[in-house]
Amino acid sequence: MAHAWNHNIRFSMTDENAVKAWVCIHSDEVKESFKSQNAFVIAAINDYYERHLIKEDDPYLETREKEDEFCDRIVEKVEGKVFANLPALLGAYLLQQQTQMAVNGQMSVPMVNVTMNKSVSALQNSVDAEARDNIDKPKLDEPEENDLLDLSMGF
Repeated sequence: MAHAWNHNIRFSMTDENAVKAWVCIHSDEVKESFKSQNAFVIAAINDYYERHLIKEDDPYLETREKEDEFCDRIVEKVEGKVFANLPALLGAYLLQQQTQMAVNGQMSVPMVNVTMNKSVSALQNSVDAEARDNIDKPKLDEPEENDLLDLSMGF
């Protein structure tokens, strides 16, 4: 023997909310998603009442949910823009890297900071002066190799 309670609900066709509820109950989505209209009404009442109790305990719940939804939409838009511009950004990056490699390929020493450039210039001047002094002297031995100084490059 099945026990069931019965409660009749009237949907006034002059009340906008009642008409909206009537249309919702008879929609294809409800037919596809729920076992019956009765199951839908029970789920709707329970969900609505649970939310009502939560909102009573937390009056700012809806505000935070709206803020979270707003933030999610912003993040989604930014991600969309970044992914849409990714090929252009990647191309610009690769072009910059290629240009940098071309510039570095023409130079035999890596770029150095300003204080280092002054030190290199002073050292080059010293080497040039020593070379001028030794121009007439016969070469006895090859100079010691120095990986940090490239004398083949003109400063």
